[in-house]
Amino acid sequence: MNLTLLIAWLPFRQPIPGVQDHWLWLLPILVLGISMMYKAIRTTDLGRWPREVLVMTGQVLLAFAGLAIGLFLIVQLLVPLLPAS
Repeated sequence: MNLTLLIAWLPFRQPIPGVQDHWLWLLPILVLGISMMYKAIRTTDLGRWPREVLVMTGQVLLAFAGLAIGLFLIVQLLVPLLPAS
């Protein structure tokens, strides 16, 4: 990699090159990491930790999917019915 390109990249002001097309695949990884940390603090029995992490990850991903479907339906069905001002 060219050193001038590496120095010129500003991490908090520019996205990582090439991630724009695949950002949605980062969501399950992020949710899994957050679930692992949260359950590591909250679980009393570490033998149940892996199962609880997977259950929480699934619950959060299903909640995201439900919110996405709900917002899609609102935008596609209800917003066109509003009167234009």
